[in-house]
Amino acid sequence: MEKSETEYTPGNPIFFALATMGDAISYQNFSFLIFTFYYAVIGLNVIHMALGFIAWSLWNSINDPLIGLISDRTKTRWGRRIPFIVGSFIPLSAIMILIWTPPFWNLDWSYFYFLGIIVLWDTIYTTNSLNMTSLFPEMYQTEDDRAKANNFRQIFLIMGLLIAFIVPTLIISDLKGETDQVTTIGQYQLAGIVIGIIVFICYFIGIRGGAFRERPEFVDDALNVPEWKNAFLHTLKNRYFQIFVVANTFSWYVFGILTTIAPLYATSVLQDIPTFLVGILLGFTFISAAIFVNLWKYVGNRLGDLRKTWMISLAVLILGLLPFFVIDDWILGVLSFFFLGIGIAGSLYLKDLIMSDIIDEDEIRTGVRREGAYYGVNAFIMRLSIILVFVSIAVVFSGFGWEQYFGEAVDPQKLEDFRLGLRLLFSIFPAVASLLSILFINYFGLYGEKLKSVKEKLKELHQTKIDKSA
Repeated sequence: MEKSETEYTPGNPIFFALATMGDAISYQNFSFLIFTFYYAVIGLNVIHMALGFIAWSLWNSINDPLIGLISDRTKTRWGRRIPFIVGSFIPLSAIMILIWTPPFWNLDWSYFYFLGIIVLWDTIYTTNSLNMTSLFPEMYQTEDDRAKANNFRQIFLIMGLLIAFIVPTLIISDLKGETDQVTTIGQYQLAGIVIGIIVFICYFIGIRGGAFRERPEFVDDALNVPEWKNAFLHTLKNRYFQIFVVANTFSWYVFGILTTIAPLYATSVLQDIPTFLVGILLGFTFISAAIFVNLWKYVGNRLGDLRKTWMISLAVLILGLLPFFVIDDWILGVLSFFFLGIGIAGSLYLKDLIMSDIIDEDEIRTGVRREGAYYGVNAFIMRLSIILVFVSIAVVFSGFGWEQYFGEAVDPQKLEDFRLGLRLLFSIFPAVASLLSILFINYFGLYGEKLKSVKEKLKELHQTKIDKSA
């Protein structure tokens, strides 16, 4: 077994995983309810919302890589990443409440509030999450350490997803606000307060417990990182990263559309489902994912090829998506959501491990670790998935009776058309995206003997840096 270059302390990955849970709660709670709240409860126009999300994505195409490059070039007594993490977790906790406080009595002002709050939320979230994620491949250098730490991360990640999906549905009695808008808005705000407190607790305990540390041999790397333009272009030219990031974008499209559409799919397609079960359905997906994470770890170890393992998990995910086009019973929904988690577990487990290998290979060529640049540019390109999600929703709903569905007189045929649109969005669209992800990741070449050679050269380079910093 490969030996770690630094002492492996179980307390560190556990607290790191706890902070990761706070990250997961904030992101998934936002993704799960933001669309349903501002359209179904507040009443914003679906086309206007799609344009708003596109504008938000364009802002993030600047914001994400810029924050990554800034953190790569930062040098303080506390490190490159830690000041950003510590400085942003309290604002992140607070904005989980402010998301749900628009001036709902005026639709125009509510729309501008919506635009402003999603931009502010994502700027704060990116500052925190990107730097925390960038620390993972730096803190854990060997495949063995990464696998152990990733196991803790996935367990706490699943717990965070369960909290993000289930807690709001225990507080909010009517996710679409059809009976009493004011009461529903108040319940969303109460759920936001609870989520904000939980996010704060996760980060506070994680930081106090020693979740984050930066390796001293990489301190001077901040002085040698290329200027932002060269760093951006150099990252984009990495052929392994090019293939990975396209496959990952399609994969994130799947996660994005499932979490965004899930509340409307469950309440409109699955017959007689109680509101509190809406979040529990997604909870079943991630309970399943937690159970089957070790399956993909076993498959990856057995094959010795993370690329092929990811392809297999995506094929299983496609099989898990197809039943959602035909089911209409919430009991069958529970079973289908559980089976869906088997395929999702593969992507959750494998993507950061593959990304870590790409960053290792880049260090061999450049001599410096540039996690911030890679995760920043990855986030920049992944914003295309957000645009695709809301363009898909706008196109489908515009053609399948979305406006009529929320009118006073609901045409039964329009209602059926609307349900068909939801089935397409929750089944066929993500299945096609998963297939495209498979097609791209098939050409990923960093595995086998090539990856083994990278690891050997990396150990030599790191020893040189350790000797130099001593």
